[in-house]
Amino acid sequence: MDQETARYIVTYFSKLLTDLERQAIRHTRSNIKLEDIDLDDPLMRAYKRNGWLYDDPGVLDLLKHGYDAFEITAANRILSEQRDKVFFNNCPKCGKLARTPQAKQCRHCGWSWHG
Repeated sequence: MDQETARYIVTYFSKLLTDLERQAIRHTRSNIKLEDIDLDDPLMRAYKRNGWLYDDPGVLDLLKHGYDAFEITAANRILSEQRDKVFFNNCPKCGKLARTPQAKQCRHCGWSWHG
């Protein structure tokens, strides 16, 4: 599976993620926001206190090969367990994946299929 497809599934079908996968996403986003913050900074403490950073081995294990690999793994799991709940909005002209499930214009070839 390519990264674009994995990101599409994880982003637009996030209700199909497990709690642990959601925590991994929250942990990653929090780490990105806190990238240049010292460990003793009040903001860092607030993130830890509110549970936006995780030290759960299960969460960290999901991210051990990086976020992109995590997205691909999560998307593959979703497809293998609940393929019928995932809708791929492919362009009718070029067949490539549209940006969102509701998109009516292709970002690759520019084709529009608005009613």
